[in-house]
Amino acid sequence: MKLKHIIFALFIGIISYPLLSLAQDLKLNPSRVKWTSLDYKTRVLFFGMKIEVQINQISQAASRAALLTPKHGEGTMPQVDPSYRIDLGTEILGRNSFISLWFDPDGTAFQRTQTDTGKKHRVKTYRILKNGYYSLQAKPKENEKELPPNKWTDFGEGKNKFNKFPPAGTTIAEPTALYYLVSASPLNKPGDKFEQNIFTKHGIYRLDLLAVDYQNIEVDFESNQSGKKRAIYNDEFKTLHIRMKGEAIDPSVQGDFALFGLEGEIDLYLDPETRVLVQISGDMDIVGYTDIKLKAVTF
Repeated sequence: MKLKHIIFALFIGIISYPLLSLAQDLKLNPSRVKWTSLDYKTRVLFFGMKIEVQINQISQAASRAALLTPKHGEGTMPQVDPSYRIDLGTEILGRNSFISLWFDPDGTAFQRTQTDTGKKHRVKTYRILKNGYYSLQAKPKENEKELPPNKWTDFGEGKNKFNKFPPAGTTIAEPTALYYLVSASPLNKPGDKFEQNIFTKHGIYRLDLLAVDYQNIEVDFESNQSGKKRAIYNDEFKTLHIRMKGEAIDPSVQGDFALFGLEGEIDLYLDPETRVLVQISGDMDIVGYTDIKLKAVTF
């Protein structure tokens, strides 16, 4: 397999892993989320990767207006005013991806739209349903590659319904919201637990999050609060170390749980004071153990 193909496969795993479901036995609290933007950087083999995240409150009316009407199934709808939208941009190897995710404060996601430009051209929307998802994709025809995405006319659609679904009342979220979910979660100290049900296009997994201990890690990022910027470098920065592990609830589902291109047990490092996720670490296929580190945060 060529090196660039390996990198693209890892990149796709990081930015486009669909649809995550969050259990409600422990409530999310949006008041814990103080940040508005996060920037991360890492290296995949010899290549740099840049990830930018922004979160915005939007009115329920604006959220509803942005949602597709699925041709198959019943889509989830905003229940709270205001709701949220997270925008996530990723750059690697000349390929740019921009994801927008609409969701309620309790984690319930409604729609995820991903626009790829650069070496790949595609716009794909997942409209999240009560028991699966409906997807709509647009790509440019040969004579449309220089046109903006809203002018592309090569359309395709799909749908998926799962054999086994999380218990009634379980909210549905999506991995793009991980930064929000961890910040808003009730994980405050070692010993705290949080259970989530996650599903991909292949099936559903039960995800267990355990606050293991406090760990000192090296950080180097810029903090912007009330317009005042300061550099934070500390090789013994105290974090709450959270471990995630997933297991398929349907025995017929093949493959290990993976998130953001990381497989098996995934380590999250949360700043206990600001509740910002300062590092995500785990094993990537071919690459090995990888750290995705925070480089800038705005409050």
